Amino acid sequence: MDSLLSIDRSVFLSINLLPHTAVTDWLALFFSGAGTAGFIWICIAVVLFFNEEKKNHRFFLPIALALGASWLLVERMLKYAVARPRPHVLDGALIVGSASGFSFPSSHAAVSWAMAVVMTRYEPRLRCVWYLLAAVISFTRIYLGVHYPLDVIAGAAIGWGIGSIALVWAAPHRKKSPASSR
Repeated sequence: MDSLLSIDRSVFLSINLLPHTAVTDWLALFFSGAGTAGFIWICIAVVLFFNEEKKNHRFFLPIALALGASWLLVERMLKYAVARPRPHVLDGALIVGSASGFSFPSSHAAVSWAMAVVMTRYEPRLRCVWYLLAAVISFTRIYLGVHYPLDVIAGAAIGWGIGSIALVWAAPHRKKSPASSR
């Protein structure tokens, strides 16, 4: 476990200590901020809803499930159970912006990847955009010095799973086939 955490810290520093300029820091803060509490994903969902030809009254169900479950599981349960401290300047980290609480797993990553999975169901042609946005939001958390790579990877995996479960759970119930009712 110590060697894994050592690799995690090394990868963190190699990403976190990439060149920081006013432009790259502003972009990272912008995308990280847009990912806070799923704000950008909620805005995208509203736009997609109003662009639909026929309004689906269940449209927001998987979105709300994915966003709420990923945030609740990560922010209110897992972070306190694991209690991993965030990177610190004493460890060599360059901290841009601020974050509070524990580090593992990343709720920005969890929410973003859960929403990318759900948005892909609604707009599959934009799959690359959804996953790129989730990746950029996740990456910014390391670049800004507030999460280790394992925090982001775990958050992304949790989000992917929650997004997939939300889609299955919120799917319209199908009638049972005659063969299955015997």
